[in-house]
Amino acid sequence: MARLSVCIITQNEAARVRDCLDSVAWVDEIIVLDSGSEDDTLSICREYTSHIFVDQDWQGFGVQKNRALSHASGEWVLSLDADERIPQ
Repeated sequence: MARLSVCIITQNEAARVRDCLDSVAWVDEIIVLDSGSEDDTLSICREYTSHIFVDQDWQGFGVQKNRALSHASGEWVLSLDADERIPQ
């Protein structure tokens, strides 16, 4: 069966990221690429994955999403924003 990775880009998303992560807890791999959060975003993300990367060189959403994608190992990859959810 093909592995599914989910890539999530974040920055100061503590108020929203837990619901996003809960909605994808069933996937094979969760990748988080943070842009330098100053709130509890990273500590919340650590509850769900050890695949957390920080890159503060913001060059836009597309660039940041591609950076996150470069860390994914799944054959299938879903890219989400921290305020998005997968309906159950």
